[in-house]
Amino acid sequence: MKPSFIRGIVGSSPDPSHLSATHVHLKDIEADNQEDALSRMRAENWSPNGEALDLLQSKGLQHTTMTIGDVLVDESDAVYLVTGIGFSLLPKHEEPHH
Repeated sequence: MKPSFIRGIVGSSPDPSHLSATHVHLKDIEADNQEDALSRMRAENWSPNGEALDLLQSKGLQHTTMTIGDVLVDESDAVYLVTGIGFSLLPKHEEPHH
């Protein structure tokens, strides 16, 4: 998530149709499930010696470990918000058909 989204996180969820407004794509990873992805994106696992700092800074990000407010997008484009108790699948807003 962008630092600006962190400040406004209380009571708001990102719009899965417009993630670029609140989030920056960081990297693609292979994971078995959401918990595995969260584990792989802990700083001590993917950037134990600060390897990710240049990547993070280049994207305007300030935190290394995946945390509450970050999102995972799976191969089916489902968007999961990291919450205090796990993950929440964000509903996609369908465009109305005319």
